[in-house]
Amino acid sequence: MRDFFRLSTIIIVYILMVCPVMAKEKVTVVIDPGHGGYSDDASAYGAIYKDELCEKDINLTTALAMKEELEQYNNVEVYLTRDSDVVLSLEERVDFAYGVGADVLISCHYNASESHLFYGSEIFTSAFGSCYTTGHALASCIMEQWVNDGQASKGIKTRIGRTGEDYYGIIRHGFEVGLPVIIIEHGYLDNHIDYERLGMPEDWERLGRLDARGIAEYYGLSKDHVWDDVIPTVVTDMPDGRVEPDTTPPASVSMNIIECNIETSEVTYEITAREYESKLMYYGIALGDPEDEDVDPSDYADLILWDEGCTKVTGTYSVPTGYRGPITARVYNNYELYTDSATQEIDFATLLEERTELLEQAAEEARKKAEEKKLAAERRAEAARIEAEQKKEREKVGDFFFFMGGDEKEETVDPAARKRALYIEIIALVVFIVVFISLIIIRHRREIIKYIRNIEGNDLDT
Repeated sequence: MRDFFRLSTIIIVYILMVCPVMAKEKVTVVIDPGHGGYSDDASAYGAIYKDELCEKDINLTTALAMKEELEQYNNVEVYLTRDSDVVLSLEERVDFAYGVGADVLISCHYNASESHLFYGSEIFTSAFGSCYTTGHALASCIMEQWVNDGQASKGIKTRIGRTGEDYYGIIRHGFEVGLPVIIIEHGYLDNHIDYERLGMPEDWERLGRLDARGIAEYYGLSKDHVWDDVIPTVVTDMPDGRVEPDTTPPASVSMNIIECNIETSEVTYEITAREYESKLMYYGIALGDPEDEDVDPSDYADLILWDEGCTKVTGTYSVPTGYRGPITARVYNNYELYTDSATQEIDFATLLEERTELLEQAAEEARKKAEEKKLAAERRAEAARIEAEQKKEREKVGDFFFFMGGDEKEETVDPAARKRALYIEIIALVVFIVVFISLIIIRHRREIIKYIRNIEGNDLDT
């Protein structure tokens, strides 16, 4: 029992050490719609997407929906750094949150990239101390909501500036006053893959509600109950020093061409890669050799998501008919660092020539076989014609062959039948001879009798 109480005390002390300011009746969340207002500084507008759609307006739509949803929960107080289109500096945003006693500041954004290749959601947090532990734990709950909604996760990340501090000003200023700040990047509206899912006002509002649910999950908030204390449900270990971002690209990237399909003009490939610090995120295929600068980043669109946890992926890539030349794979990690594979050579032109030759040979063989069949058919027809003429001739002759032994079908009769036929012929011949002799005797009987009598008379005289 003593050990039980001792263990319970250790657990309680640990919880209090990890989150000493979170055991409170109410948490204060400040939502910051990124950018805003009109200024000569382009950063006030954020990214500008097609149809002159400004990120600052989308951020505000999402933030308003987030606030509306989060305020339906108990034990939480919610503020916005701005609820209209005004300019605010990063320091002003942090100072406002600090002034209202915020437990966390969430800066709401949407993403874009220079190459327009990337898509997916990512969250940035401080790389230091409790600002990291709170930011990372809260971000994990929000990211889970996004992933369940169908977004690709680029992870929860830190970014370090040249001075060794947090790169993003709003995170850096938050750390200076001990306020955890996270930047939530919902998706890339300059890429059609994300735009198709996140490009409409109802999508921006849906994401705001998802953000609110992630925050409520982290703090254990309820719409039905008021808790005595609010304590985070997710705990991230305190880091030893600065949490470094991944600064190295994927390793051991290679591509193997498995098959070149002439019928579909598709290449079947296998790509191998490894990532030791973060995670493999995308890969793409392009025709050409990057070392010869004949490959542009846009050639790798659309990037394909790497299968998480795998070191190999396979797929097919369509090439122009008759293409002959290099092909390369590019693999990215979730920090947008990439490594190109060694260039492979494919030769659809030669394969097509070889295929054409084989088809021509097959056509020639088929033509010869057709001619042979035609000649064979003509021979059979000629043989049938001759046989028909012979049959007609036999019908004209009648049974003559029966007596003359010239029946053409004789060869097909079995030996016993032939033997019987021979006996019949002999008997018929004997009968014929007998009848013939009898007719001669009857016709010349007087002369014969007279001849016999003369012979008998001569015999008597002698």
